[in-house]
Amino acid sequence: MPTIIIDTKNKKKEKLIQAFLNNLEVDYYTEAQEEEALYNAMKKGKKTKLLSSDEKKAFLRSLNNGK
Repeated sequence: MPTIIIDTKNKKKEKLIQAFLNNLEVDYYTEAQEEEALYNAMKKGKKTKLLSSDEKKAFLRSLNNGK
């Protein structure tokens, strides 16, 4: 699914676009929500172990195959 980035010029336009998306039942995330999710993912990732050499190769293969 493509991503659309909208840069509103003021709060009024921002509220109008949010209302429009809500009316169409389109999911959207604010920049603050995205940053919070990224921060939480980084904290979670910090607690996980590093991949082994074989796991790295398998991961890179899956990326190259588009899976």
